[in-house]
Amino acid sequence: MSESLQAFWRELLEVSAARRPELAAGDIESVEARAASLDTSLLPASGWLDLFRLCIGLGFFQPAATLRDKAVLRMIQNASAPEARLSELTMACYASLEQGKYDRAAEWLERMESSGCAPQRCSQVRWFSGLMSGGHEGDADGLLWGDSPADPEFGHLIQGSSIAVVGPVASEVESGPDIDGYDVVVKFGYRGGNRGRDPRFQGKRVDVSYYNNAQSKTLAESDFAPVFSELRWGVCHNGKGCSRFRPAPANLRQLTSLQWFLPDTHLNAGPNALLDLLRFRPSTICVFNTDLMLSSGRFAGYREAGNEETDYTRSFIKTHDPVLQYRIMHRLWSNGFIQGDARFEYVMKLDLAGYLKELQKAYGAVNRALF
Repeated sequence: MSESLQAFWRELLEVSAARRPELAAGDIESVEARAASLDTSLLPASGWLDLFRLCIGLGFFQPAATLRDKAVLRMIQNASAPEARLSELTMACYASLEQGKYDRAAEWLERMESSGCAPQRCSQVRWFSGLMSGGHEGDADGLLWGDSPADPEFGHLIQGSSIAVVGPVASEVESGPDIDGYDVVVKFGYRGGNRGRDPRFQGKRVDVSYYNNAQSKTLAESDFAPVFSELRWGVCHNGKGCSRFRPAPANLRQLTSLQWFLPDTHLNAGPNALLDLLRFRPSTICVFNTDLMLSSGRFAGYREAGNEETDYTRSFIKTHDPVLQYRIMHRLWSNGFIQGDARFEYVMKLDLAGYLKELQKAYGAVNRALF
């Protein structure tokens, strides 16, 4: 380990309360300064991502983002070698899109194609690049690369429609009537009955419900037929979720995931659903009751009252990268592909540094370290 990396490691241990339980003024800034001074070549991209997750776990979100930026730069460095593998070219292509370097991303995509990347995946990247750059390619129709045979029928519902995407953040704004006025109302983890259908705050309607693996497992182990009879479509995030439903309902489909293109992370339910819906060219998408995990205990209507509040720090460490999620959502918003209610608009206007500051207040080390 280099001297500079050892110095950063010692600083991280010191400030993370292995020896001092109270944070002193400037502690977090000191860790961030050490992180910023590190040379990108000191670690592989995977090593920077490990340090990023460790800092998230210790509650230092802004220094973590600095370390993550090193990973992004290292991805591009690795792919610059003439003998770069397809996996390295893929990471560099995503990294360039995140940086806003769209011409460079197109060059990486050309190298991906010549290195044997599947045509369907290349089409998916080209479409995603159009979203990230704000471009509107005439042939960038999501139907060209989808996996699900139900895509055409689902697309017929979505294309040209106004879509309300309703998250479960507790809200005091009575948006229910507004939500119910959209052509299609999308919610998450619907299991039947009135949960998630508060007419004042969430709207009565559920036309489409998206399910992650945990939600699909819970629903599949119950009598799910009545739930699907209420829905126009249920959508699972992957094949594992779909496989649990036997017999499979006719109005169940699987979205085509971008996970293969992302640097060792999974998209949360919201971004997954938004990208899936945007494939089919809706006229409008408006996001309600969603603040990208800044609120805790926000699952009123989806979980029984009295359950413990969810600490998303573990989720951030294990599978979900909050920086990546925010950057994608912010790009979709700034390019005009999505809009939202007042809370969502507030979060988008924070920009990344402000968002991480708020995220640290909710889950991270403020007055005390978490270690």
